[in-house]
Amino acid sequence: MRLLVTGAAGFIGSHIARHFAERHPDWEILTIERLNYAAALNRLADLRGRINVVLHDLRAPLTDQVVRWLGDVDWVIHAAAETHVDKSLVDPRPFVESNVLGTFHLLEWARLAPRLPRGFFYMSTDEVYGPAPPGTDHDEAFPHRPSNPYSASKAAAEDLCHAWNRSMGVPVFITNTMNNIGEGQHPEKYVPKIIRALLRGDVITVHGSPDQPGSRKYLYARDHAEAIEFLMERGERGERYNVVGAEEVNNLELVRRIERIVNRVAAEMGGLLSVGARRGEFITLMPDKPVTARVKFVDFHSTRPGHDLRYSLDGSKMAALGWTPPTPLDDALERIVRWTIAHPAWL
Repeated sequence: MRLLVTGAAGFIGSHIARHFAERHPDWEILTIERLNYAAALNRLADLRGRINVVLHDLRAPLTDQVVRWLGDVDWVIHAAAETHVDKSLVDPRPFVESNVLGTFHLLEWARLAPRLPRGFFYMSTDEVYGPAPPGTDHDEAFPHRPSNPYSASKAAAEDLCHAWNRSMGVPVFITNTMNNIGEGQHPEKYVPKIIRALLRGDVITVHGSPDQPGSRKYLYARDHAEAIEFLMERGERGERYNVVGAEEVNNLELVRRIERIVNRVAAEMGGLLSVGARRGEFITLMPDKPVTARVKFVDFHSTRPGHDLRYSLDGSKMAALGWTPPTPLDDALERIVRWTIAHPAWL
């Protein structure tokens, strides 16, 4: 079996590539990479010899040479994307080019490939549905209502996938997911940003207000990879599936949970005396002096339209098929904190 994971040097892509490399040692795994600012080949260091890296910018059509290097592929998991909402509000063009045009070029390659892939997985986001009022969980039938350039580009790419499935013969599966977390995530994302702030003594920005902080359902990235493998067996071509964490938590509670884990880990280790790659960059954690998160609340939406207070997905379709996320949020957070403290250069 030959699996192509685009963007495997990115955060989610690296977890997907590692999942399949460990579960299927006989599979050949390939990736297409352009190595943008959020990518790092270091994420694939332990897969050396197990993954073939093809350098290509998907904003351009696949060249004949790249097509030859890829050869026949059984499964495609398209994880490569521009993902940071803040950046899309400042400079939306790369998001349209990478997420829309890049998906088009990959779909065209799949359509024209000598042997059509068994399946083309497009990884999308909860944000295509727009904000979810309290008590509302968006199911797969909800229409697109994107709030920012990032989510608009993902919604447009979804529509291309549906069209290429219906009229171009490409067997597409779409997963919509919420805030993936895990080891090796870029520090622009919220969980590593909280960890870094705690270790530096910095103030942590919390989206929302004290009486109504924003909330999300966080999903461990390896669970997302497991869900894709599950859908390879149980999914139906042309369908979209919400892959969502089991527990909703607000932003302030997330900060408090990570704060407790950091202090517990420091106590277990008798104090962390050398956290950080450079002297003075991080504070010293001591068992008898637990860190306390310093937070400030910011109403992002009034100052930066497109930051929605709450997103929420309904995961009942996947549950009815027999899949629910296996990793509790607190377990995922503890793994991430321990890994990050052991690998502070990632911050």
